[in-house]
Amino acid sequence: MSLSATLPAAPPVTNGIYVDDEKLDRIQSKVLDFTQYPHDVATLGDINIAPYSATVGATVHGLRLRPDTDVAPDVRDFLYKGLLRHGFLSFEPGTVDAQSFERLVSLFGQVKLLNTPYTPGSGKTGQLNAIDSSIKRTRMNYIWHIDQSFQNVQPPFTSLFAQEVPGTGGDTLFSNATAAYDLLDPALAAYFESLTAVHDVETQGFLTLAYHDFAQRAGQREKYPSIEVPLIRTHPETGRKQIFANELYTQRILGVTRRTSQALLDVLFDAISAPEVQTRHRWTDGVALIWDNRTVQHRGVPDFGGKRRVLHRALVL
Repeated sequence: MSLSATLPAAPPVTNGIYVDDEKLDRIQSKVLDFTQYPHDVATLGDINIAPYSATVGATVHGLRLRPDTDVAPDVRDFLYKGLLRHGFLSFEPGTVDAQSFERLVSLFGQVKLLNTPYTPGSGKTGQLNAIDSSIKRTRMNYIWHIDQSFQNVQPPFTSLFAQEVPGTGGDTLFSNATAAYDLLDPALAAYFESLTAVHDVETQGFLTLAYHDFAQRAGQREKYPSIEVPLIRTHPETGRKQIFANELYTQRILGVTRRTSQALLDVLFDAISAPEVQTRHRWTDGVALIWDNRTVQHRGVPDFGGKRRVLHRALVL
């Protein structure tokens, strides 16, 4: 008996495509249609915006902000549209320094200081706070989250400037919650769209760990009560749907048992952490980065040991 006689026949081919590809798609997990995500380089004069990864992020080259130079309206518009398109913009070293970082952020809206005892004002300008590993002892930033998702209105954009980063480690992971939604089976996505969830600042003990003074903690607890939000929401500017649940602040899904709630949340968290919807941003000194906090989730990576890491943060309201 010949070897060929023992092997199964190859599927019939039509125009170079197996005729049972539809069946293969049906029985396998869903993959993204990457044509839906930008892959070209956009250019305006000497400035270009190049994709950082397939589904989230881009790097801005050629922009230099000088104290005595105004930013032209077309440049501001170019950057804003690039941010909405890619989810985050990383600005190469030399774009700004720590003193002019807030000016860069103000191109996208009003800068607002929001800090905790472990993230004090930076002292650089009035609306920045410092995230300094030599001071900060809480580890909430190592859990996937959207900043301030426990409030009814979140800051649309968050930004960071790297003043001092380790030679290795200390990266930040970013995930596109719109791409994560696109990974869901359409029938399952429709079910999720019918559900609401509770977001709470204390889901992972944020206030308990950040505020050791009981009176301060009680004041913060009163300031930020639990809220109910849709599990799937639509971006107000792009019109695209996204998963609106994160591990740090989403407490439970309403209308189902606790075990069912956790099982459903795990499905969403699994989509958010899928490699194809995220990227790992490597910091170098002098890099500035701003992301769309409405649709891009993030988390730090605690792999830099005792080395110091200092970032300046600004939120846009």
